[in-house]
Amino acid sequence: MLKLQCPDGDEGITPEGGLIALYGKIHKTISALPEISWKNVSIIIDDLSLMEVAANGSSDYVLDFLHYCRTLTSEFDCSLITLNHEDIYSSEDRPTFFIQMEYLADILIKAEPLATGLATDVHGQLTVSNKGRNKVSNFHFKVKENVVECFYPGRS
Repeated sequence: MLKLQCPDGDEGITPEGGLIALYGKIHKTISALPEISWKNVSIIIDDLSLMEVAANGSSDYVLDFLHYCRTLTSEFDCSLITLNHEDIYSSEDRPTFFIQMEYLADILIKAEPLATGLATDVHGQLTVSNKGRNKVSNFHFKVKENVVECFYPGRS
């Protein structure tokens, strides 16, 4: 990760920019908290495709970033949650990347379209895998104006 070079504004390519700076901010924020609060901290990584853009298209740098975030979970006893957008990271297209995401995260949330296509009352499905509890939960979701409504399949 220390070799990562991402554009940092108009200053050109610097090792301090991009994902290294983001990791540094996360580490600094968590370490500033009192130790009793560490268990209540969750590092949530929403859209890894945006991180790939920041890393000039390198999924290896994004995986390195996730590995470093994973080290924080053991150092500070916090948790790592990643969101997999199935329309971007299909397990068939990029199996290695998806497997690594699944391995590194304590909780993996997969957002995927319905197999039957878009419906008026349901827009997609969330699958939440919690490794610590060996539990998988499925929810349907509907995107509204300023909110996303989640509910169990069959209930709206």
